[in-house]
Amino acid sequence: MLATVLVDGTGERIRCRPPRDRTTPVVGDQATVDEVGGEPTITALSERERTLSRPVSPHRPLIVATHVDRLLVVSSVEPPPRAGLVDRILCAVGDEPIEVVLVVNKVDLPGVEAAMKRLAAHRALGYAVVPVSAARGDGVAELRARIATGLTVVMGHSGVGKSTLLNALVPGADLVTAAVNEKTGKGRHTTTVSTCHVVGGPWPAGGLVVDTPGIRAFPLHGLELTEIATRFPGFGDATERCRFVDCLHETEPDCGVQEAVESGTLAKVRHRAWLLLLERIRAERAIPTRRPPSPRRQS
Repeated sequence: MLATVLVDGTGERIRCRPPRDRTTPVVGDQATVDEVGGEPTITALSERERTLSRPVSPHRPLIVATHVDRLLVVSSVEPPPRAGLVDRILCAVGDEPIEVVLVVNKVDLPGVEAAMKRLAAHRALGYAVVPVSAARGDGVAELRARIATGLTVVMGHSGVGKSTLLNALVPGADLVTAAVNEKTGKGRHTTTVSTCHVVGGPWPAGGLVVDTPGIRAFPLHGLELTEIATRFPGFGDATERCRFVDCLHETEPDCGVQEAVESGTLAKVRHRAWLLLLERIRAERAIPTRRPPSPRRQS
């Protein structure tokens, strides 16, 4: 399968044969292209950094893009934001130095205050929560300026108006859009593959925006429960004060997270959100409720 390569500075897109080592190029890969056998061929890919993956398989994560500068997580007033989905995405991002911006679309509809309240805990953690209306234009120019440089990936639940927002942000993108199903309240998949668009000027001086298919579910396959517990947004250094290396911050003694809640340095709502996520992941994986914790190794 041929790969499309965007030539730096010119905006030209050329079709190239993939690397001979069978590495599958992904959006954001920095490629060296040469003529091989009379055909443009990717002869090398630079080392991947700031990689964004979706852990959709227990065995192999799906790499969405690499060299990512920021991630827009798009929700909307209707259907309303799903804080649990946001937490899952943030756990997938982990420690990658990627700026995360939470966008709330459709603020032209009733219920804006309630929708924004659903993300209040994330705003309190320092994440930017940006209200926009792709239909009416509220906040679109400001958001376009924010993504005018670097590589931005856009993710969102089906039906939040992600493609409509991309059409507003990137004139000429012409992405297909569809209304939410009135019977189910769920969105229809209009984006079936990731697409890449130029905004703010020719790359690399300008920006690239990557649209991704709408999310119906976001499993965290391939990540151990203890790793997810460490990555959960808001826990931070508190996890390092846990007595047990595999602490899941439930009822374990000497748990740094529970102590942070008791002292008021961690909001109770974040701990409750973690316990709910943990319960749902266990149900997805059919994992028994609890096993005895293992003590730290003594040096």
